[in-house]
Amino acid sequence: MYRSEALKKTRSTLFAACLLGLGVAAAALPAAAQATAKFTSEQLQTRMLERRAVEAALWGMPLVNFDAMRQAYFRDAGAKYNDVMFWSRPSDWKNQTTTPNHSTIYVMFFVNLKDGPVVVDIPATKDAGLYGTLIDSWTVPMMNVGDAGEDKGKGGRYVLLPPGYKGETPAGYVPVQSKTFNNYSLLRVITKTTSDKDLAGGVDYLKALKIYPLANAAAPEANRYIDVADKVYDGIARYDASYYESLARMVAEEPVQQRDLVMVGQMRSLGIGKSIEFKPDAQHKAILERSIGEAHAYMMDGYAKTGRAIWGDKRKWRSLADPQAAMDTKMTFDSPEQGVYLDERAYSWFAMFGPIVPPGPHVYMKSYETGKGEALDGGHTYRLTIPADAPARDFWSVDAYDSATGGFIREAKVVGLDSYNQKLKANADGTVDLYFGPKPPAGKESNWISTKAGQQFFTLFRIYGPDRDKLKAGWVLNDIEKIK
Repeated sequence: MYRSEALKKTRSTLFAACLLGLGVAAAALPAAAQATAKFTSEQLQTRMLERRAVEAALWGMPLVNFDAMRQAYFRDAGAKYNDVMFWSRPSDWKNQTTTPNHSTIYVMFFVNLKDGPVVVDIPATKDAGLYGTLIDSWTVPMMNVGDAGEDKGKGGRYVLLPPGYKGETPAGYVPVQSKTFNNYSLLRVITKTTSDKDLAGGVDYLKALKIYPLANAAAPEANRYIDVADKVYDGIARYDASYYESLARMVAEEPVQQRDLVMVGQMRSLGIGKSIEFKPDAQHKAILERSIGEAHAYMMDGYAKTGRAIWGDKRKWRSLADPQAAMDTKMTFDSPEQGVYLDERAYSWFAMFGPIVPPGPHVYMKSYETGKGEALDGGHTYRLTIPADAPARDFWSVDAYDSATGGFIREAKVVGLDSYNQKLKANADGTVDLYFGPKPPAGKESNWISTKAGQQFFTLFRIYGPDRDKLKAGWVLNDIEKIK
């Protein structure tokens, strides 16, 4: 006599499996066994590869984001490890990274620790502010530098240590232990204004930054400083089969962390792993093309919907990421209690880069829709009214981005506007109307951000030096409204 119905069903299923082996007709079998009989061996293999390719793409988004920027650093900037790359003026569409701010002088460099520790010598701030972070190739922020960093704006010598490093750290250096051999940094030089004089002062400041191997500390080689303000820096991942080439390259270069053993084991079926040459054939590439298309759509949708509704049901503005997954884990997305927040991590690094160790000194928020819930479409015209007395001690900025890439809209004439802008026209009551559309409304050219017909977009509103008392007192940003 069976002890439960569950055990009875288990026995029935096992019996059905045996009948399959004896050639009994599928129609006579239970539903589960019939479903199994519908797939050929080839179909099962294809479906398995598609599933694993989608999951591998989500898991590896931080690595591929890193590699896309690194390859652009080598290719478009003509740089090598330890070179200092920068934008000497506010960015236009040619800065093809994910959600950059047009208002900021950005500084980037990439280092590799295969040959030993590397020193990052941050100069003290004076006329311009500096904030940013030293970041590993998983886009994990390791240590903040500059005004809000370890040196508190007084300058400091940081030394990046490779995985498994056992040597001594010399006196006078701040040790930064990395879990990866590849690392990068995104620094923001915050000038008082965007006048030619202040921007030139910001460039002079960043050229005091030094990067060199610790082994050469006694006589470091002079750094190269490369201005890419006039170049197309194409540092956004491509969502085609080449995505997996990038992923394979990064997996081969970096140590496998304990948390990732299962995923690395599964990726062997895709031809990705340690000591494996990634050489997909035509059929394999077709599977990868389909899979990255699905993963890309999933990440686009996820980033649009993730984050906390900043003003609840009153407004459509959201934080950039889920606070529990991002803030509570210090942007590592790795929780000892919950495991790795794989989806939230993929959403974030699909559309962002260069994080700092939270809490951050600034306030960022995003919107993909109007107050009525309509998706922002580049073929229409929209208005955003910024209330008077915005809670920004430094400045605020607004930028528009391509929903498919997270980057500036290519060929856009105006990618963003900010309170630095002397040409910006305010209303009599102190409010400011900004317009988004393929063409500026008549007489509103100075307050216009350009979009592209047939392309969905989203916006980010940034508050630098936020006045949190004003925010708490009830200052609320309006929703975007469609006017044409």
